[in-house]
Amino acid sequence: MKIKPIEMDEQASPQPQTKNTRWLYFASTLFALACLGVIVFTWYRVYNAPPRPHPNETIVTTQNEVDNFLRAHVTEAQTDDPVVYIPTGIVIQSLEFKGPYTVQVAGYVWQRYANDLPPLDKGVVFSEAETTTFHKVYDAQQGNETLIGWNFKTTLREQFDYSRYPLDRQQLRMRIWHVEFEKDVYLQPDVMGYTTIEPSVLPGLDPGLVLENWQIERSYFSYRLIQYNSNFGIQGYDSDVPQPELYFNLSIKRFILSPLVSRGIAPLVILIQLFVIVMVIGTDNKRLEQFGVRPGAVIFTCAAFFFAILIAENALRDEVKWYGIVYLETVHVLTYFVILAVAANSVSLVAFPNLHLFKDNDNLWVEVFYWPTILLILLVITVLMFL
Repeated sequence: MKIKPIEMDEQASPQPQTKNTRWLYFASTLFALACLGVIVFTWYRVYNAPPRPHPNETIVTTQNEVDNFLRAHVTEAQTDDPVVYIPTGIVIQSLEFKGPYTVQVAGYVWQRYANDLPPLDKGVVFSEAETTTFHKVYDAQQGNETLIGWNFKTTLREQFDYSRYPLDRQQLRMRIWHVEFEKDVYLQPDVMGYTTIEPSVLPGLDPGLVLENWQIERSYFSYRLIQYNSNFGIQGYDSDVPQPELYFNLSIKRFILSPLVSRGIAPLVILIQLFVIVMVIGTDNKRLEQFGVRPGAVIFTCAAFFFAILIAENALRDEVKWYGIVYLETVHVLTYFVILAVAANSVSLVAFPNLHLFKDNDNLWVEVFYWPTILLILLVITVLMFL
């Protein structure tokens, strides 16, 4: 009697044996979407929140507020010359970032000098400017005062806070002094030169002003009390007394879409590709052959991803030049660790196939916890950063 040999199948790789596997995937998806929803909601609240004023500034929107502030903080004349107040106005016609901390501003500034004032040099100084050029464009007698206007172009160095990039808000400030700041001369907004100086109507800005990738939320005049530790070499100057200084301010916020696309797309795409690798790799040799995946190839792929993220992060840091890690950069840093984790997962599947984590369930638990872990970490970072 001829016995037919029994054909032995190749040893089957372990398949997930955990009960209710679909429910695990469903719970994983639900948790990940919940984390993503909270992150997006936090972004929405932060992006649409009203701008916060500087803690040491006093915003003035009417002539009464200007008079009350100066009356409360201007001391008696320290010389024989009387205290002088010069109404000053400004209109910005162009504004451009020349670097992360350098802004070029151009426009017009004017002043009104009463005829009965003591002799004074006329003009203003932007005290925080690198360079400034002025050209007088009009000088006219109006009633009992002289109106003088200049066209100006100045380059300002500002200290911006980019830690929340790309959800950052910035405050562009122009500190304005009189040219004879050593005397008791104080500047005040020329309220009569504007229809209103309410911040929401953007006083002092040309209607056609364009600032690439930024939205101007408001513009306004304010005062800050500044105390210097020097007398500037001026005899009789009391450096212990805070001096009220006039500021013209712009509150701006970044359009979020451009940086998300240009700086956030690289880590997002790599995280998705890493998840595809996690879904493919395992102890099922047939599936690995179908996709042409080998542990060694995964390691080289992860190395390529690592350098891609490194290049993207360097480009981001070159853009903002912030001394610390900005918010969006945390996604790049997190991606580094995910790359290392996926590489370690690939090696572990080969080196320790009988590990309890893989023995009965293949790579199920890594697949289930991939997105929830990433999004939970991003949620914690978001909460710590913004709330």
